Amino acid sequence: MKKVSLTVIFFFYVFLSFGQSGRVQIAFLGVFHMGETPDYVKGGFDDLLSAERQNQVQEVVDALAKFKPDKIFVENTPDTQPYWNNVYKNYLNGFKPKEKSSEFNEIFQIGIKLAKKINNPNGVTCVNYVQPDLNIGMRIARNKIDTLLTFFSHELERKRPSYDDYFAKNPSVNRAFKTYLANYENWKKLPFKEHLINLNSEQSISTLHYFNITGWMDTNTNGFGAEFTSKEYFRNTKILQNILTSVSPYDRKLLVIIGGGHVQILKDMIKTHPYFEVVDIKTILEK
Repeated sequence: MKKVSLTVIFFFYVFLSFGQSGRVQIAFLGVFHMGETPDYVKGGFDDLLSAERQNQVQEVVDALAKFKPDKIFVENTPDTQPYWNNVYKNYLNGFKPKEKSSEFNEIFQIGIKLAKKINNPNGVTCVNYVQPDLNIGMRIARNKIDTLLTFFSHELERKRPSYDDYFAKNPSVNRAFKTYLANYENWKKLPFKEHLINLNSEQSISTLHYFNITGWMDTNTNGFGAEFTSKEYFRNTKILQNILTSVSPYDRKLLVIIGGGHVQILKDMIKTHPYFEVVDIKTILEK
């Protein structure tokens, strides 16, 4: 007899206990990675640790604290959970991370600080999924599907053009990318809360989705556009799976702090789920 997954039990529990009117609220805070990142363009702040910026960060943390999330999900792979648990433990004892990449990271600047502010016993929960072709967070294959996926991913990456070629051969994507970067440079000059509100606008999130994911299919210059797009969708389904399996029957509010390019897909998927309600992050930040 097959075992019933804990996730199914959780959702059945929620259905019986709360019904559709008592859905779990989930908010997505899209960010540009502030610390170490493999992204094509880094979007952090050079003055993040200045007194003025730190006051602005605290303003964002205070606004998010009013939402009172039961869990704070962040974009690091689950194998890094012990590290961030230790960062949280040290921060509760008054110590900041020694590594600058960690101190600059949104996981610390927003997630860890928020967890401390609301006395969250869990700190942050790592839910990212890294593609098998990348070195960061690589896993030993657990089964034949993992082995085949790794092979497929490596073979596909051999076909991927450089980002410079990708933008050069896709005029629409290139235009959207350059326009977005110009807007982002203006947003960086704003107070941190206003910066995040602009970054999480519907237009911003959909544009990030386009040139990061679906834009690969526009001209399909090397014949693998759909495969590149589907690979990014797969990554996000794995992230969502990590989120779902981390939710407990006692969670009523969830916050996901993640790169802005992930938000559109994750929102679209979770909106169809009968036991979750997506909460607009702008509403939370402006309270």
